[in-house]
Amino acid sequence: FLSYPMKFSALFAVATASSVLATDPVEVLVCVEALCSACETFVTDYLVPTSQIEGMNDIMDVTFVPYGNAKIDMDSKTVTCQHGDTECFANSYEQCAIDIYPDQTDFLPFVGCVAETPTQFKMSQDQTFEDCANKAGLDFTVIKDCHDDADRAWDLQVAASQKTPADHQYTPWIVIDGELYDNSSHDLQGAVCDAYIKKGGKSDACNNESEVALK
Repeated sequence: FLSYPMKFSALFAVATASSVLATDPVEVLVCVEALCSACETFVTDYLVPTSQIEGMNDIMDVTFVPYGNAKIDMDSKTVTCQHGDTECFANSYEQCAIDIYPDQTDFLPFVGCVAETPTQFKMSQDQTFEDCANKAGLDFTVIKDCHDDADRAWDLQVAASQKTPADHQYTPWIVIDGELYDNSSHDLQGAVCDAYIKKGGKSDACNNESEVALK
């Protein structure tokens, strides 16, 4: 049995929690390519650090698409990447990791590690991706099996091409709840929080905005 004040407090707490949980996370589409220096900077300086702020992963749903400015030929089943075959090689590793580990708390540490690795070590070298998988706590064996499976790797390239907006003009191309994000703002946390609050959400993660801004 609860006294009236206690009962009211309990109901208020449930209602408050429910109102917050009822707000859908902000959809964050991140279109990149593995050997793009601007993409590497965005991932290492803004995307990953923002995801590490307590509560941010609860209010944003990241769709990370390693494809960028690549061109796909469905007839010949070939992909031509902006920075050559080595970029396709690296994109494929990231696509596989994301497909196998779709939770952003799993794949973001992996792609963050790849992004901070010097380009020369990402060029057709499995070791880089194995090191990053181990660092992120992912099973490299299953990721490599995916990468080396021509049919599966092709299907993931096709899926990535379809997720990349046809009208994108550069990389990284970031869309937050349907609105193109201004990369020059250097404030991903603020943009996500603004979008979340706009649709009625509340989060402690937004109480101290710009923890990761303007480096």
